[in-house]
Amino acid sequence: MSLSQQLMDIEKDTPYSCPLFEIDPAKIWVEQVDSAKLAFYQKQMSKAVWRPAPGRKLGFLVKHGETLIGLIFLASPVINLTERDKRLNMPKDPKEKGKALRSVMDISVCVSAQPIGWHYNLGKLCAMLAPTLGDFFKARYNEDLQHLVTTSLWGRGTQYNRVFEFLGYTKGHGHEHISDEKYHAMMRWLRDNGHEVPSCKFGAGSNPRMRRISAYRKASGDKSITLVHGNKRGIYYHKAVPHSDRQAVIEAWHKRWGQPRYLRTKYLTPPYLNGLDNKLFAEQVSIKTRTDSIGESEVKVLGSAPIEAAKDGKQP
Repeated sequence: MSLSQQLMDIEKDTPYSCPLFEIDPAKIWVEQVDSAKLAFYQKQMSKAVWRPAPGRKLGFLVKHGETLIGLIFLASPVINLTERDKRLNMPKDPKEKGKALRSVMDISVCVSAQPIGWHYNLGKLCAMLAPTLGDFFKARYNEDLQHLVTTSLWGRGTQYNRVFEFLGYTKGHGHEHISDEKYHAMMRWLRDNGHEVPSCKFGAGSNPRMRRISAYRKASGDKSITLVHGNKRGIYYHKAVPHSDRQAVIEAWHKRWGQPRYLRTKYLTPPYLNGLDNKLFAEQVSIKTRTDSIGESEVKVLGSAPIEAAKDGKQP
């Protein structure tokens, strides 16, 4: 299917579906796109709620020839994340920490097209590609990308296992359980009752949605509003990989994860036909809501096999 036909299908507001075909790793590449286009595709490929936040951001389409097979979005990291901060020995001083975080990016979207993603472990391909995108980061911000951090959508995220380092779990703090309708009603209440609505401009503070909800809760006294949803996510880390190794990483994914999965499943009926299907497994979608706050995490460090080991042909 040509890219123009894919765009036509998406413009009909129907879920994007990519049927099974045999993948040639030499035809896989990434195209940089703006946040609006990435958000446009994400809504057609995943049920996860995601909102680009202020700060640095880089969006990518993962393609096979001209066929869309995955999405990656890198965004400015959350300011405080205990297990990450310990892993990277982040400075305690806020200004020094801010400087150190300039070399860190969060993977806030990492999703594959379906049902081909199920047949080929394409979510793991997107996860493995993300650390190789430092050349785009350098071109955009004239700084070196050194570290990638992400969280799973639910608990342990299988697409990161055995390629990323697992650091622990979040505490389940955030606002994903508060609907847009409820949120806008709270903002109207603040304005109607003469209360200041915290700014969402870059530099005004971290997580504007969280700060606004907190402002409403304090001003209204409504204790039914809580910023604890209880969904503990796995926290994952990988150091940046030289962009010159990108094709080697793709080949390693194909040999270790993609081709074996394809050979096992090519004659099987996939459990879903697109990313909006209710049967979609957590394994195939790992998008964290970038604007969610991540609080203290409980430590549970497990072994992992980084991308470098996969490139060397070592079995995790």
